Amino acid sequence: MLSLKAFQGAEHQPFYWRAGRPAALLVHGFPGTPAEMRPLAASLQRAGWTTRGILLPGFGPELETLAECRASDWAGAVRQALVELQSEHYPVLLIGYSLGGALALQAAAEQSPDGLALLSPFWQIDHVLWRLLPILKFIFPSVKPFELLKLDFNDPNTRASIENFMPGVNLDDPDTQQAIRSFRLPVGLFDQIRAAGQGGCRAATRVQTPTLVIQGIYDDLVRPSATRHLLARLKCPVDYIEVPAKHDLLDAANGAWARIEHSLLEFAARLLVEAHRETDVSTLSPVQTEGQA
Repeated sequence: MLSLKAFQGAEHQPFYWRAGRPAALLVHGFPGTPAEMRPLAASLQRAGWTTRGILLPGFGPELETLAECRASDWAGAVRQALVELQSEHYPVLLIGYSLGGALALQAAAEQSPDGLALLSPFWQIDHVLWRLLPILKFIFPSVKPFELLKLDFNDPNTRASIENFMPGVNLDDPDTQQAIRSFRLPVGLFDQIRAAGQGGCRAATRVQTPTLVIQGIYDDLVRPSATRHLLARLKCPVDYIEVPAKHDLLDAANGAWARIEHSLLEFAARLLVEAHRETDVSTLSPVQTEGQA
């Protein structure tokens, strides 16, 4: 039987890179790890931002426990990390990718960071089976996700993706290939992902934070139409950018990466300007403030 020793590399661990007083909290997607947030975190750190990338409960090296986790566990982890960062840093930028976007929306509605950035924010999948998950989890308790994907073990991209979270596995071994195809996930897990997405959608109406949303035009997982629907629920100031990319917005090899990176850094710079303006106003005496009014 295949041993699921997934995401064992150091790059999949949470990180806390200290720099200046401004800080960014980065939240990965499903089934990702902090590794996918590191390129963006590095860019922000070079710009003077402290960056923290958390590992959601049950993800990465903890993958074998993922089926035991609930949407509330993931949302709680993001909220706690945000509170901790806000106690030491200002301004604080919350960044969520895919599933992390749904969780970031919930945290932002409760804790009001100084800025919110959503990258291909997940909140639903446009398929009838997705809406039936609360029922299907009782009828079909588990699913073979890799079997559904029709994996081609000769494809370099497929091999690289698998080796990313199962380093050292022999992908030329027929028994290993069959074990991967037969790997099961409980349908109840996907229902928790659905619940997280719905929680983000409901929270969107309560977000008061200036928000940047970046969406891939060719994204067939989080479709642009779904993201535009989510945008309509936001009552806060929003910058919306569509880029010629699929769902892999955080891949530095992506042709749209330069624009994505620039947009995030520009948004972060605007937060700094606003933070400095508010700090300057708060240091004025009551007489000065009244005279300027």
